[in-house]
Amino acid sequence: MVSGDSLRRLVKILFAAVALALALLAAVACGGGDDSKATSSATATASSPAPAVDEAPLKAVREGLDALNRGEIDTAFTYLSQEARKEISLDTAKAVLNGLRTAGLPLSVSIDRVGEQKVAGDSAEIELSLTVKIGETTVPVEDEAILVRENGAWKISDHFLQTALAAVGLAEPLAAGPRELDADGCAIGDPMDGVYAALRLKILDPCISVVGTVRDDINHALDGDITFGLYLEGDDLRLVNDVNKSNYDGALHIEIVPLDQERVAEPKPGDRIRVTGPWVTDLPHGHNEIHPALVIEPAP
Repeated sequence: MVSGDSLRRLVKILFAAVALALALLAAVACGGGDDSKATSSATATASSPAPAVDEAPLKAVREGLDALNRGEIDTAFTYLSQEARKEISLDTAKAVLNGLRTAGLPLSVSIDRVGEQKVAGDSAEIELSLTVKIGETTVPVEDEAILVRENGAWKISDHFLQTALAAVGLAEPLAAGPRELDADGCAIGDPMDGVYAALRLKILDPCISVVGTVRDDINHALDGDITFGLYLEGDDLRLVNDVNKSNYDGALHIEIVPLDQERVAEPKPGDRIRVTGPWVTDLPHGHNEIHPALVIEPAP
């Protein structure tokens, strides 16, 4: 029987592999089309043919995937945009792949479907359905690659790169607990202990307390975290950003990690609660969170 710890470790490796695959997905090469067949949201008719699609960005994606599947990280890495290269080092990418090999989990990524493509000047967006294979396990992934053209070559520029920071989680053993808190409910020591792939989170304040009402979206994520949105009140409204407003109806995202779940009870939708923990930005998705939630208690 596989132990709970072993299963969680496998899940973490799985997520890290997917993150790296997505990050390097849009590795690119210089222009030119190829024979790849892409679909478009526009429907061609005899009287109104679909507009021609620039195949160069898709060609770049395919070539980048080929490099990744061959394990040629040096080649794939050179195709990241100048801005993207600031977010993750080549050594980190190599360490992730070495971690997968050590774990006996070879990685490969294939494109199942190409959706709508938009090319405007020096930017491009491509909707993709992928299959990521890690060892004998396959994971379907759907997302949008955003590329920019630099010196005539298409290169990755969007959140795929920040998502790759999650891959660092392979080298980050999670704390076994229990966590120590001070009198204010703040963590004694590293507040990111117990957080999977903590480098994907930018700490804005290591410990704050907020009051709000639990949104009806409580979820048990595959990485073991319990997540939900919290509608804030008064001055606490300053803690959400434009992404929270556009994607989460203005709610602050909250996550209870497995390390704290014996001590921090899952709330119910509609509960008015006080949450204490680090205020962070989720770099892959862009919204603000309290992650991990160290204390959850009824609000007065």
